Amino acid sequence: MIQRIQSLFLAIAAAAAVLMLFFPVADFFSGTELGNYKLLATGLKCMDPNPKFQTATWFGFPLLALVSICIILPLLTLFLYKNRQLQIRILAFNILITIVLIIVVLMYYMSSVQKLTGIAPAYQFGAFCPLISLIFLVLANRYIRKDENLVKSADRLR
Repeated sequence: MIQRIQSLFLAIAAAAAVLMLFFPVADFFSGTELGNYKLLATGLKCMDPNPKFQTATWFGFPLLALVSICIILPLLTLFLYKNRQLQIRILAFNILITIVLIIVVLMYYMSSVQKLTGIAPAYQFGAFCPLISLIFLVLANRYIRKDENLVKSADRLR
């Protein structure tokens, strides 16, 4: 049954993860000679014509991989509606990956870019997308567990 409320929650969680690809996570703006930078899910982008430093191409790869996993897993879980136990396991893993994504963004990427540029970050909408995704994943997990308990109670009556 794909028309359940948890299906809507899973779709919203996947959409929030997709939005992280399109919106910047943080802006590092300085009016002085330090430069202007945007942290995206694909890496660090310099907004100045002459960047002060270059980051390696692999700098944004772990962030992009985590975001990709956070997009794929809710969509996979959405179509496994016949196997609720597997849905619960995949959702638990997805919640863990989303928490890791939040920690990696806040602890590693923000601090390393701040050390490189010397500019304090200004958080943008992309920084809040994993939090939105996490909330809807937890809600979906709650409703899937509620369905599983309902099916188990109906089986006991037979």
